[in-house]
Amino acid sequence: MTNLCEIPIVSATALDETLTSSGPGKAAIQKYRHEMRRKLDPGLKISIGRGGTVWLTGVPTLSCVATATRWNMQDALKLVSTYKKAGFVDLTHSKDYRCAMQLVGKEVSARVRGVDSKSSKVLVMEIIPACWNDLAAKNEIVRRVTMSMRDIFLKIDKEIEEVRRFPGRFVRFEDDMALITVDTGEREELRTVDGKYLKSVGISWNGAPFVLQEYRWSPDTTMSVYFPAIDLDYDAKADAELLDRLKSRQRPMPEPPAGLLQPDFVSEKITDAEKRLSYPEPAEASDAALPQPSRVKAG
Repeated sequence: MTNLCEIPIVSATALDETLTSSGPGKAAIQKYRHEMRRKLDPGLKISIGRGGTVWLTGVPTLSCVATATRWNMQDALKLVSTYKKAGFVDLTHSKDYRCAMQLVGKEVSARVRGVDSKSSKVLVMEIIPACWNDLAAKNEIVRRVTMSMRDIFLKIDKEIEEVRRFPGRFVRFEDDMALITVDTGEREELRTVDGKYLKSVGISWNGAPFVLQEYRWSPDTTMSVYFPAIDLDYDAKADAELLDRLKSRQRPMPEPPAGLLQPDFVSEKITDAEKRLSYPEPAEASDAALPQPSRVKAG
């Protein structure tokens, strides 16, 4: 579980509903988002058909917006500075990063088009990590960007004590809650979190990997943000090759030797009508249908 890395690209509005429930409001978030785009990553605006448009942005940008919203701009700028030193801005200006954004944006747009406009913006949260995972398995550019982001996140772990990262996996939904496992480094913990929140950030299928980022910019407040992740140990190509080899070795079951079966054994396919004639279905049990025990007088 330890070799998980955040999917580098997310929807810029993925945390809006969570942050506005306890923060300064939508207008403030938009202000912070504009500022972080200018300082870190301009992102990419894509069309999702009848659902409108979606802004794709980097995980560091969203992290800084969340910090500014929950705490203040001063703390957010400290995080911005740390990401810059770790090389995130240099990466966003690279040809690889721009190409990866375009590839993912095109794939997300293609998958979302045709979906009901009322649900398209919900589905896009799940489609973004799925697209990145698929592209990373077959596209070297997307893979390189993923590894570069992994190195940046590791530097953040070492450089700034207010942010901690923990790998984990989604287990299942239980009513309105979600059951997850989190690896704290010392042990693996079983926790419950709000299921609606996990769905809103694209974590919803059994076994889905994620990275929990915990922020603690003040002693009395901790903010937990879950990001869909990619398993860097998973080799999709090797998995597909193994499946092909297994399929190639499939053979039909051999016919039994003559004389092994009983003479009255019928190998031909029995139709449903014949089954009903030969094996009548039992009647539904009811009080009226049950035979009553007879009373025997003592002799």
